[in-house]
Amino acid sequence: MDTEHNHSATSASAAKESMFPLIRLVSRPMAIALARTPVTPNAVTITGIACGLGAAWCFLHQGLEWGGIGAVLFFVSYLLDNVDGDLARLKKMSSRFGAALDDIGDWLVHFAFFLAVGYQMTQTTGQPLWAWLGVAAALGGTINSVLPLFQRATPDAEEVASFADMAADASWLDLVGFFFRGLVKADFWLIVLGLALADMLWVLLPAAAIGAQVFWMLMLRKSLRTIHT
Repeated sequence: MDTEHNHSATSASAAKESMFPLIRLVSRPMAIALARTPVTPNAVTITGIACGLGAAWCFLHQGLEWGGIGAVLFFVSYLLDNVDGDLARLKKMSSRFGAALDDIGDWLVHFAFFLAVGYQMTQTTGQPLWAWLGVAAALGGTINSVLPLFQRATPDAEEVASFADMAADASWLDLVGFFFRGLVKADFWLIVLGLALADMLWVLLPAAAIGAQVFWMLMLRKSLRTIHT
């Protein structure tokens, strides 16, 4: 009975993990389909970056129509950002240039996104605070993108796979870092979509402006702690 129970629990856990991130439910079949075509991973990456920048341009404008179009383009950007890696592996076309292009694209899209939302909110409310929050979020994200380059370990090596993998003695700062990391991972598009349709993208500005700084401080703290030990 115990063996059956453990097997069932393992199967349920595997099924749950296979569903997340949600974007993978679409990106995997798309990558398999594109593997049969002449489309290259770098072409997918560049198209995804263009969609992300197009989304940022839409978010510069007021109105639910612009927000909806921007959210769709943002989703496509995230979708292609997942497709390019799978496609590179399927076609055996992985390269350092492709990985660097993907990283730069991720940074550029999010940098433009937060600046655009901050600018749009300042134009709407007349309060420059929103623009400064957008700048803070964009710069915090930049630090988070650059800091791993100066660390010995790669970001993937430092990443916690799930909440269950957190150490029992994890501090509240570690928990904040974990949840912020989850926020900006592959399903961030879903948050953007929901908030855009509710005309509430402004909610992300203070959260990201503070969260981005907390996250890079946690990364730096973890690196320093590793060096001293």
